[in-house]
Amino acid sequence: MMLGSACLALCAVLIAGDVSVPITQHWQGGFQGKACLPVDKEMHSWKIRLVFDQPITTLEAWTADVVEQSADNTEFVLGNKQWNGDEHSGDQLCVEFQGHGTGDIQPVVTGYFEGTPGNHTTHSPPATGGTGAQGTTPAGTTPVPGTGAQGTTPAGTIPVPVKTPMGDGVATTLTVMNDWGERFQGAWNFQLTEDAIGWMVNMTFSSPVIKMDISDGQEVSHTPDNLNWVMVDKPERAYVPKGTFSLRFYGTRGSPGDGKLTGQAVFVNLGVDRTGHIDSLPNKAGSKYNYDDVLMKSIMFYEAQRSGKLPANNRIPWRGDSALGDKGTNGEDLTGGWYDAGDHVKFNYPMAYTSVILSWGLMEFKDAYEAAGQLQWVKDSIRWPLEYLIKCHVSENELYIQVGDGARDHSYWGRPEEMTMPRPAYKIDASTPGCDVAMETAAAFAAGAMVFNETDSVFANNLLAHAKTLWQFALDHRGKYSDSVPAAKAFYPSFNYTDEMCWGSMWLYKATGDDKYLTEAKKWFDPAADWAMSWDDKVVANQLLLFEATGEDVYKQAVIGTFTDWFPGGSITYTPKGLAWRLQWAPLRYSSNMAMMALLAAKEGIHTEEYRHWAMCQIHYALGDTGFSYVVGFGDSFPHMAHHRGASCPNPPAPCGPQIMSSNEPNVHILYGALVGGPDKGDMYKDERSNYVMNEVACDYNSGFQTAVAGLRSLLIAGEHPEQTGHATCPYTSA
Repeated sequence: MMLGSACLALCAVLIAGDVSVPITQHWQGGFQGKACLPVDKEMHSWKIRLVFDQPITTLEAWTADVVEQSADNTEFVLGNKQWNGDEHSGDQLCVEFQGHGTGDIQPVVTGYFEGTPGNHTTHSPPATGGTGAQGTTPAGTTPVPGTGAQGTTPAGTIPVPVKTPMGDGVATTLTVMNDWGERFQGAWNFQLTEDAIGWMVNMTFSSPVIKMDISDGQEVSHTPDNLNWVMVDKPERAYVPKGTFSLRFYGTRGSPGDGKLTGQAVFVNLGVDRTGHIDSLPNKAGSKYNYDDVLMKSIMFYEAQRSGKLPANNRIPWRGDSALGDKGTNGEDLTGGWYDAGDHVKFNYPMAYTSVILSWGLMEFKDAYEAAGQLQWVKDSIRWPLEYLIKCHVSENELYIQVGDGARDHSYWGRPEEMTMPRPAYKIDASTPGCDVAMETAAAFAAGAMVFNETDSVFANNLLAHAKTLWQFALDHRGKYSDSVPAAKAFYPSFNYTDEMCWGSMWLYKATGDDKYLTEAKKWFDPAADWAMSWDDKVVANQLLLFEATGEDVYKQAVIGTFTDWFPGGSITYTPKGLAWRLQWAPLRYSSNMAMMALLAAKEGIHTEEYRHWAMCQIHYALGDTGFSYVVGFGDSFPHMAHHRGASCPNPPAPCGPQIMSSNEPNVHILYGALVGGPDKGDMYKDERSNYVMNEVACDYNSGFQTAVAGLRSLLIAGEHPEQTGHATCPYTSA
């Protein structure tokens, strides 16, 4: 029995388990929607049935294939692509789609997974002769012809989701400038109220248009009946200023005898992020700067850096799943982790370091994260790279340390969700050692084990087991990783491995209490004044950790020697407005890292008031003491053109590319919480996307900065903040 068009009384009721699907945008002849269904079991393939309250002409989805539809066009079944069939219990599966119909259509839609038990919402009489079980074709529906095997993808292409552009858009009607019968010249004249960098136009014609030639745009799709066309800008035509925008084109009619051609189009500005705004947290502490808000936004920066399959609670709406094909040379799953900076390489050396610093900060200043309401979020943030790093430790003496080729990656300016370049994986082993990165990863695992010991002992024990194995691997097989892996040398070369040998051993000692690790750490102690705390230099951190563990004065004096060199009167350059300026490339990274270390040293009783005062001034410089905040999305004046591919790109399906990188328009998406590199030694700063020295962001930049902010928030809770003790004058000059 074929499905009819009549709707039973049952169709007015939303059956339990079915999901109401919102229509996010509609226009004359079309609409867009987004179906999000909770996943309650492990799946390796899926089908979603969408039920409409009225017939529609066509349905298209970017992350699924239409595999079945009812004869009356009220029910459509979407099946997974080849690359996105796996879903896990607790996930949420979202599929965005575009449909077409008659008039300004806004259908009521429900959806459910095929194969789930029970009755479901329907807008057609129940079918006979079929169970509707997953993988079968219910009676009254027909497989969609011409789609090929479910989930197949043309060679060399990677389908990517197209997120629904929000907002109603700007509508206009067709102007036919010249009519030659079959061929015609037309124009859409839009009155734009805002600039656009990246745009889409949905067009609906009264009769078929079988060909379109547009110099400013390129086709995304058109319906089989040739009544509806979707165009986006060509890369070189991305920018459109507000005012009148005339989109002219030549077209060919399919039925020139159908009478006068009319049409309607909607212009959607894809260069505006209408979904990603984040409200600031209240400043409950009443301090000069809202540390709670900074902590929240810094954590969200790390969420924007995530690679792999994103969790159901993803808070960055312009980010999607990416690099799902990251694998080792033997097919090992290497998905997950963080993209390093404004690029899409996963460099494990700085990633592991960042994980240690965030874990350390959480353990030392847990009360700050609790007061800010960020405790669970920061733990989720730390867990993300740790789970990836576990995947990278594939055997006792084998550790993947990088995914992605830096040269290829840096030649690509686009969204991570759309990458198609090869992403090779690089590893160290007994024959090509890297004890520095092995010890760094061991430190990350040991610190992580301490963070999760109380709340997830299974995860913590697994981390500690990996930490112990990697520590022994590093001890047995010496050598700099960047000598073994030339692909890393141009980006994160290792100066030496002595500090990592001490660092990794100290974190194993902290996690286990086993004296053998402390004994090993002491062998690698460096008493010299530290150049700067960073991903490749943990000398001052080792000095402090050894003092904390032993109480011995030799280690305390080493810490004091480092800060004597860093304070005014030492070897460090200071800008006129008070920034301790170590290096042109990301000076805020180094000043923030040393501020973190000063707060940790003060907590151990070393020059407490002096170190806290200096640390506060360094962090307040970054937060706005110069009249400008170097933290994206914080304060009234902050960077709008951070060197970051994903944040700069317009919403899909608009193209991204070098034209976006070189434009003078602000990033489309606010990269909340990201700390940019910082000014020159004269306090001068240029907010230019192409200036990656001043304006790039990176995971390691934020780690010390976030930890220092947490330290200052913790001092407020204890009543020991410089603002509370009368030591709040900046710039810092002397004790």
